[in-house]
Amino acid sequence: MYMSSHRSRLDIWGKACMGLLAFLGLGALAGGIALVARPDGSIMGFDVSILAGSPFVDFLVPGLILGGLFGVGSFATAALGLRHAASAPFLAFAIGFGQMLWIAIELAIIGEFSFLHPTMFTIGMLIAGTAVRWGWPTFEAWRHSTRARQLA
Repeated sequence: MYMSSHRSRLDIWGKACMGLLAFLGLGALAGGIALVARPDGSIMGFDVSILAGSPFVDFLVPGLILGGLFGVGSFATAALGLRHAASAPFLAFAIGFGQMLWIAIELAIIGEFSFLHPTMFTIGMLIAGTAVRWGWPTFEAWRHSTRARQLA
């Protein structure tokens, strides 16, 4: 497959994206660990009553998602970026979009607003935006290669 043999270049967009991923990863990993350590939310000052109407009885599963997907996932994607993996910008876009979706769903479920919601939504949007700019040359190379094979 073409994507696996192509290396993404690490331009200013890639560096910015990886910095944002590291920032998100640190916060998400810390939050995830806190929620898993005390699923009642007490470490972070949460009350499980805000989960009423959600599929969760406590913060264990949200903590695993937060720490695993957005914590470890962000760091893993940044590490792939450092290795110039062609998949890194695309994974970064998925994490950025996923972060925006996570915040929107969280707001719909808990119905309480914090300054962190727009902040973390914006981080997700910036990750997705920088990932598009970073990954565009890889996408274009793949598209041209695919088109050339179709014409051959």
